Amino acid sequence: MSLDLIYQVIHVLEVCSVPLLLAAIIRRAKARMQGRPGPPFAQPIFDLVKRFRKSETISSTSSWVFRVSPVAGLAIALVIALTVPWTGARALGTGSGVADFILVAYLLAFGRFLSILAALDTGSAFGGIGASRESALGVLIEPSVLVSLAAISVSTGSSDLSVALTSHAPTSVAILAGAAFLLAALAELSRMPVDDPTTHLELTMIHEATILENSGRNLALVEVGVALRTAIYFGVGARLLLSCAVPVGGLATMQIILTLVSILALGIAIGVIEGISVKLNWRRIPSFVAFSTALAAMSAFVAVLRG
Repeated sequence: MSLDLIYQVIHVLEVCSVPLLLAAIIRRAKARMQGRPGPPFAQPIFDLVKRFRKSETISSTSSWVFRVSPVAGLAIALVIALTVPWTGARALGTGSGVADFILVAYLLAFGRFLSILAALDTGSAFGGIGASRESALGVLIEPSVLVSLAAISVSTGSSDLSVALTSHAPTSVAILAGAAFLLAALAELSRMPVDDPTTHLELTMIHEATILENSGRNLALVEVGVALRTAIYFGVGARLLLSCAVPVGGLATMQIILTLVSILALGIAIGVIEGISVKLNWRRIPSFVAFSTALAAMSAFVAVLRG
């Protein structure tokens, strides 16, 4: 068995295991910060099994869009997860150009668009609020995501993330682009301080308001998709930060281990932040995202100067 094939097998195994493990770590860290023992690490699996076994309650105003959106969103996340080397290992289709950063960014945006359509399709007032807020955040986040990925692409000489994320980049570009991408990820994933994913106060919801009408299998698919996107964003952010330490000639086993440790460390950090911080006022969120965009612009400026 060749080394490339071994790396691809490792990548697929991490795609199957890391998202739910990351969700469990975030929950556990948040619970510990609040003085609670927290759920077991297998709790996300138990929750998914329970929801797949439950029946669904579907709004009479909803159409096929509501049923198809969770499946299509999960399929898009799977395609990105398998083709982008966010785990540090060699992804499927490496070198084919399928992981072009513009394509990946807008596939993620298309997944958000599907969730917005599903929220509007139910005719729910809170779904409309959540869809409106998701749309506004999407417009603010996209420049930061695109520019930070463009900066690393310029530095490495390739727009294909399967090459850009596994190549050496200047330290200044890697740190600026990685920080910008991770801040944008907090807003994209509706995590603290942008939104509290466990809130039950409808008037402050963003992501939770869009999935309020989901139940049973639909809700399980949505949660798997969210966990997978969280792992992808954290993995890409970790790879951007670590790209300054990539050895010439490709990734070694140590790089895969460092990436996995970094993803799990980011999960612990998010749990700690969510356990001690409060949600930003909605009017202050654009300023938070603007800081991410400024870091992304700085990384692109440095990348062009060094290029």
